[in-house]
Amino acid sequence: MDVQGNVYRLEAAEDEIDAFTFVSLYQQACLLADEGDYSAVAQTLETALGLWRGPALLGLDSDVFLTEAAVWNERRVAALEVRIDADLALGRHREVTARLRRLVSRYPLRERFYGQLMVALYRSQRGSEALQVFTDLEERLREELGVDPGPELQEIRLQVLRQDASLELSPPPAATPKQLPPLPGTLLGRDTELARIVTLLEQCERSRPRAVVVAGPGGAGKTSLCIAAAHHLAGDYPDGQLFADCSDPHAALPGFLTALGVPDPELPEGADACAKLLRRMISSRRMLMVLDDVRDPELIRHLLPDGSGCTIIANSRAVRVQLPGVMNMTISALAPEDARALLAARLGEPRMAAEPEAIDRVVELCGGLPTALHAAAAKLEARRHWPVSRLVERLTDPTLILDELAMRPTLQHDYGVLPARQRAVIRKMGFLGLPMVSVETVAALEDLSPDATENLMEEMVEAHLLSTDDGQEFGCHPWLLSFGAERAAAEDHPDELSAALERALGAWLVRTDSARVGLLGRGHSLPQGSALRYIPPGQTDMSLTGSAWLAKNLGMIMLLVRRAAAAGLHESCWELAIAPLELFQSGGYFEEWSQSHEIALTSVCTADNVRGQATLYHSLGQRSLLLGDYVRAGELLTRARELFARLHDDHGHGLALCLLGHLARVCLDAIEARRIYENAIDLLRAGDDRVAEADALGGLAIVLHHMDEPDASHAALDRALALCREGGSLRSEAQIRQHMAVHVAKTGRPQDAHPELLRALEIARYIEDRVMQSKILLALGTTQILLGDPEAATRRLAEAEKIAMAAGVSRVAVRARMAQAFLGGNPTSLHSVLT
Repeated sequence: MDVQGNVYRLEAAEDEIDAFTFVSLYQQACLLADEGDYSAVAQTLETALGLWRGPALLGLDSDVFLTEAAVWNERRVAALEVRIDADLALGRHREVTARLRRLVSRYPLRERFYGQLMVALYRSQRGSEALQVFTDLEERLREELGVDPGPELQEIRLQVLRQDASLELSPPPAATPKQLPPLPGTLLGRDTELARIVTLLEQCERSRPRAVVVAGPGGAGKTSLCIAAAHHLAGDYPDGQLFADCSDPHAALPGFLTALGVPDPELPEGADACAKLLRRMISSRRMLMVLDDVRDPELIRHLLPDGSGCTIIANSRAVRVQLPGVMNMTISALAPEDARALLAARLGEPRMAAEPEAIDRVVELCGGLPTALHAAAAKLEARRHWPVSRLVERLTDPTLILDELAMRPTLQHDYGVLPARQRAVIRKMGFLGLPMVSVETVAALEDLSPDATENLMEEMVEAHLLSTDDGQEFGCHPWLLSFGAERAAAEDHPDELSAALERALGAWLVRTDSARVGLLGRGHSLPQGSALRYIPPGQTDMSLTGSAWLAKNLGMIMLLVRRAAAAGLHESCWELAIAPLELFQSGGYFEEWSQSHEIALTSVCTADNVRGQATLYHSLGQRSLLLGDYVRAGELLTRARELFARLHDDHGHGLALCLLGHLARVCLDAIEARRIYENAIDLLRAGDDRVAEADALGGLAIVLHHMDEPDASHAALDRALALCREGGSLRSEAQIRQHMAVHVAKTGRPQDAHPELLRALEIARYIEDRVMQSKILLALGTTQILLGDPEAATRRLAEAEKIAMAAGVSRVAVRARMAQAFLGGNPTSLHSVLT
């Protein structure tokens, strides 16, 4: 209710007002009458007339209201006339006679009611009464108005007198069903597909059966596309158009027969008998049939008699029909620009322009599927006070997305018709929660061989449940994951789900172990807990390249760390958290490093997992050391050393001491660094960790050189490089060469440092270690300053700053700028840059 001053205005949509609803129904009935569908006319007008509650505007007696009331009352009477015409056409003459008696009494000058009453009486074998009706009206008109009945009524009188056959009830014409649902409104983003359907059918020979089967995922808009195509082609099929929901295949054939005029008692029993009768009835007709949600290709085969002029447009989740005359096509999600256009059509351009990034995220979370996009738009239309970002927040919540996008009915349908094994995969994928899974991951979840799993996954791709580009990695919509998690909670035992999750995490640990060996070499013994390592039955090759694979899958590993923590699998959690350690270092993924370790630390501390705590503190200490936060590094590494010692883990103790030695060295405490390095070397050598021992020896070589023990320094350096080669660790070799070269340059021998730095840079670029590249380029730039080559130094320092900024190593970027400032005349100490 809108109130402005003393004026009250009731606001309502047209379909909320009975008067407008009545007009709409009356117009529909007139169209149906033109098509000869009198049963629908009678039913529609019954509804329309039922909306009336006495005369229009009763009790309002001003001239304006009286005039408007006369208009509406006339519309009501016109509807009554059309309704009685429909009843007469349907053979209900006896039923309407009494009603017509009341109408001629109420409207004594309405000639059409008199004519209808005369026809009803004549067909009821009461011809004399029909003539009396005419006589009574004739006398009334002459007496009151001085006129005779109109020519139409005069003609009916003559037909009664002649007992004209035209007054008899006409036999029902051959049924011409027009069952197409209304057009689905604007069909956005499907112009190409619509044109393809129409073209395919128009190009086929008229003398042979024709069919197009549209397949695609639930929610892709297959039904709307098929209905739109059917309306486009309907004019070519004068004998009618049929539509059936084929989710119940047993109802489709009898439904078509009923629409074609076969009485219920005469419907044959069984699909084959119904199909034979249907083929016979349509064999000489031109009809268009739309089959929605076909699950059995046999239904289409039943409807394709040889030589038929009929056409079928069908849609299905996955059915492909291999029959002559049947053309298969597939639709998928809308293109992003079409999906945005769909939202814009409902939300308006101002709202779209206000939050473009949020709109793009909605499109992504809806998977480009029209059903989901319409649901999202409806939610935003209903809640205009919401920013689009509010909906995005809700769509990213697995517990809300199904209801927000109204996808549960579609998914329940898809899930219900799947084989048991595929349903199990959906449940376990939902429980795992990864948006992208490999064959190996699903094989672990199901405890299947990779070959069997690949076949299973390909079948699910054909059913439009999953997507893939390479047949190895399979994508899954967020709402399917959410639905799978719901079904898993309802159908699977918790122990079974936990075991499946642990196997999947174990399969990932096998792969991360392999990737780290490829990155670090064979001679590096990694901290390892007791988490399960799982290899699916029949899996043979698990070799992976290091940094490339880790970089590609870092997002998935981060998700798995969170999933393992949520499931209380603390061993798997901390081992996955440290799995990308070398990638964190080399790629400058410092934020991901911190996030994954904080999650894992919470998990292991809750479980009192000391080894996990020690390893994570050691890793975080290394991060702080790289970032130049030496105080924090000392705290974390000391804590790690204490925990490893408490566990009597000499190898872990040695790893912590090695980093503490680096810390003492960069803090210029040579004596303490030497002591720590020597202790670390003893422990790491006993643990046969050649690469870690090489790291400690490289640091010791620098310290010994600083303490003016060149022979001992060279021996330590040579041993360190030999261990790197034995262990196959290029990264450690580059790191040792870099650190030693920097020290040599600082002690006044830049000409000796320069070739070592070039070798180290070559290795760093080969292994794609951006952090190391930035540090080596910084050292090269400052060394070339010392060598008197400012142009080469400028190039190296600019490159160092650029790579350092991209890798997130701000400390190196700042030093590169300081060195460039020195070249520009700023009296910066090069020694501080190299430190």
